Amino acid sequence: MILKRARTLTWVSAAIILISLGFLILVPQLFVGNSFLISTFVFANIYSILAMSWDLLSGYTGQISFGHSFFFGIGAYTSALLSMHLGWSPLYTIPLGGVMASLGGLLVATPALRLRGPYLSLITLVSALGIDQLIRVLKLGSTGAEGAIQCEIDLATGVNHCVPPISANEVEVYYFALGLMVCIAIFLIFLVRSRIGLAFEAIRDDEEAAEAAGIDAKKYKILAFMISGFLAGLAGAVMVHKMQQASPGLVLDLNISIEAIVASVLGGMGTILGPVGGAYFYILIRELLRPFGQWRLFAVFVIALLILLFIPRGVLAEIRLRLMHWIKSEKPKEPQQGARA
Repeated sequence: MILKRARTLTWVSAAIILISLGFLILVPQLFVGNSFLISTFVFANIYSILAMSWDLLSGYTGQISFGHSFFFGIGAYTSALLSMHLGWSPLYTIPLGGVMASLGGLLVATPALRLRGPYLSLITLVSALGIDQLIRVLKLGSTGAEGAIQCEIDLATGVNHCVPPISANEVEVYYFALGLMVCIAIFLIFLVRSRIGLAFEAIRDDEEAAEAAGIDAKKYKILAFMISGFLAGLAGAVMVHKMQQASPGLVLDLNISIEAIVASVLGGMGTILGPVGGAYFYILIRELLRPFGQWRLFAVFVIALLILLFIPRGVLAEIRLRLMHWIKSEKPKEPQQGARA
């Protein structure tokens, strides 16, 4: 009976994933002409990537980050500057933004290897604050105040130069973001089930025991930072081409880090797909409540707080736990007295 229930759970989970994916594929057809809603789903895909990147580092490896806007912003500025000043296609600059953010992960991880708990979190927070101030002071290739990259007019030709979009068609942008999100989710699912993922979890559960078992904790922590940074950089790069501008307030704000954490915790840390659901929930609620002005963020965080109070493990993690209890609840029948052995 337990095996039968486990198979049922597998099929139900697969069906839910396929139905959700099918719905997301049909979003442009279901909401034809509703550019606002399609744009909202683009943002949801971007934040799903960011939330998954945070979940890999914090949910699976146990390295709690309060500064994921550091990686997000590096990816955004790298892609924006390369595409705007060198004329490169976003299809090339977006991966390069991820690479630069990955190097940023290496930069943060190296001095933080011996730190744990709140001290490590503090390093990530200070990194995000530092890069924010650095961009504002240096104004690297920017055209606006305090490091902002905005459209500029070439006085000689009269051409208006902006950060180029991924596509002029919003539907194509949506499918690009959706495809990237799905590919990253598949990659991470396979990664966390590999030996690397097992090493991440071992470090999270007990780093000293993991090292005693022969796991090089420093190497795997650096790897986690670099992979997480690369994915967050991709999210930032896609965001900057979606918005066609960049500024510290737009791509380096600490609210970005907070939103990644909220999305991951809402969906369930250490699940990969949980942060995707959490990101969709958070972004859709945030954007649909936009008519309420400044009150919308208050309402979003109240809803998030209620969910965290009553479902502290996160929605997906709680569902998975309850289903596991359901699978194990069936006790094997005892043989009747007098039955042959």
